[in-house]
Amino acid sequence: RKFQFQQQRFGILYGRFVDEVETEEEKAKAELEQKMEEEKTSSSGGWGARLPKDETKKTKQNAKVIVEAIYEPPQQPDPDAAEGFVILDDPNGDNVQQLADMLGLQKVGWIIGHPPREEGFQLSASEVIMAAEQQLECAGGIEPTPFVTVRVTVADNGNVVVEAFQVSLQCMEMVAEEALDIGPNPGFCYVNETFTAIQEGKASATVENNFFLTLVPINAYQTDTFVSMFPRPNRPYDDRAQTHEEMKKQLSKSGTSGWTFVDLLADFALLLYLCQFLDVKTDMAKICASVKDRENVPLDDGYKLIISSMAGMDSSY
Repeated sequence: RKFQFQQQRFGILYGRFVDEVETEEEKAKAELEQKMEEEKTSSSGGWGARLPKDETKKTKQNAKVIVEAIYEPPQQPDPDAAEGFVILDDPNGDNVQQLADMLGLQKVGWIIGHPPREEGFQLSASEVIMAAEQQLECAGGIEPTPFVTVRVTVADNGNVVVEAFQVSLQCMEMVAEEALDIGPNPGFCYVNETFTAIQEGKASATVENNFFLTLVPINAYQTDTFVSMFPRPNRPYDDRAQTHEEMKKQLSKSGTSGWTFVDLLADFALLLYLCQFLDVKTDMAKICASVKDRENVPLDDGYKLIISSMAGMDSSY
């Protein structure tokens, strides 16, 4: 919003893959299919016995994405680049991954903010190929995965548009075989000259991006574990920077409005900031354990004192 969506930017989504319980509509459809199958068996002169219900339809394993945090790697907007940005070296890259692991989070998707596009133009060819590459990495091959690509832009009326997508297994396979390239028209993926794509019985040099895309529904979610108050890293243009003073502002809310010290500490950006000053493998591991399980793993008073002292707070945390 600061740049009126005229700069393209991306972030990595961290969270969890969870089972998706069957909706009432899906359940009713499954029961109807079951009844029809039973009638078919009976009328065909078969055994006529009642078929067992397909219990696997009730729950879809690891089919849903829960997003708990967004991390924006160092990047430079570049309208001339196919992606719209250039990814820079990330000195915090190792800390980000270790922190996510310690919090029980994993990479579940990525998010792109981009300028308005013409109607029907959802993702560019570079974004489609990048989405396929990340789905391949997540799935460990050409397999179904809930890994998601989210785009954020602005509509003509000024309202923000947020949509989620996945690319098809066919797209994943073509990217794995390096059959898709980026060409002059970002609305199409170009077929590498060593491959042939057949559309409607004819060879085609391009494939429209939307052919590969599936729209994914987005549901509201309110986390009971994390907050998101601390300034984001890698935003040199932001009015707020990551400082000890910002840490003090956030943690000083402890004891007010129902906040506890650990509640306010449970901020991915703040915890990543602390990784610069505390040992990641020992200190941060213990702090993250308390953030994950506050009832059974209380935060040691020693860490409260250390962090409060760093923030310039008194002992009334």
